[in-house]
Amino acid sequence: MYIYSLDRKTIIKAIKLSISKNFGGKKEEKYCIIAENGHDLQAVVAAVFADEKTAIDALENAFQAFESGAKFYKFD
Repeated sequence: MYIYSLDRKTIIKAIKLSISKNFGGKKEEKYCIIAENGHDLQAVVAAVFADEKTAIDALENAFQAFESGAKFYKFD
């Protein structure tokens, strides 16, 4: 699945999406969804969220889109 980066400057063919705690960001941006491709070891921040539950819900939405056959996904 192709994923837009948070800054909308990169589209990456992601083979892995994961949630990571953001230690250096703003107070309202505590959890990031990271999109990675394994071929040339690229990774981009796809989204940031204030809490882990919201990040997990967003990851679940991306999985449902992938499961439904979507080729591209942009986190809101």
